[in-house]
Amino acid sequence: MDPRQLFATTAAWFVEVVGALPTPEDDPALWAAPALGVWNVRALVGHTNRALLTVAAYLSAKDGPAHSPEVGDDVGDAVGYLRAIAGSVADPDDVAARGVAAGAALGSAPAAAVALARDRALAAVDTTGREARITVVGGLRLPVDEYLHTRVLELVVHGDDLVRAVAGASHVVTVEVPVEAVRASSLLLTEVAVRRGDGPLLLRALSGRGALPAGYSVL
Repeated sequence: MDPRQLFATTAAWFVEVVGALPTPEDDPALWAAPALGVWNVRALVGHTNRALLTVAAYLSAKDGPAHSPEVGDDVGDAVGYLRAIAGSVADPDDVAARGVAAGAALGSAPAAAVALARDRALAAVDTTGREARITVVGGLRLPVDEYLHTRVLELVVHGDDLVRAVAGASHVVTVEVPVEAVRASSLLLTEVAVRRGDGPLLLRALSGRGALPAGYSVL
């Protein structure tokens, strides 16, 4: 699937998932329930929504990074980006704090805030040429469409975290994640593993000939 179409489809899924939740006014306990690490449901939604907010912010800034041909360290593609940020670009405490702040910024109508972020992100993508490159967190630079692959991954992984978190709080969301988004994200993570030399380890695990180490992650 075209990366821009895939991003739009995955963003629509995330909007639908958040829209399936009761409002904070109707169920404050759900939004305060534990979700991921130090985050509650509100903070997790806020953090995941940043996958939309950052696209709009990076692409919409006048004379911004998408229009500056020689800004940042070029990482080539989505795999290069994920390898570069793994444990190096952002302080975990800063990431956690940004998630909490982003959750608070959702206000009393998180579903509406997420839908607006989606609309702004898609509008920014629509006005950005295919040849554009974007400078993102840590001064890393890559093609816009490659960055969108990383945003799809973010939406899928944390969207699933959200569905599981609210299920733990007795609220079942039945919105199905797009198969193409799961496929693309799985292939992206597999390529990250292969490039860092973990291909045989992953192959053995997937073929039932070995097990991944406890807590293994390519991120």
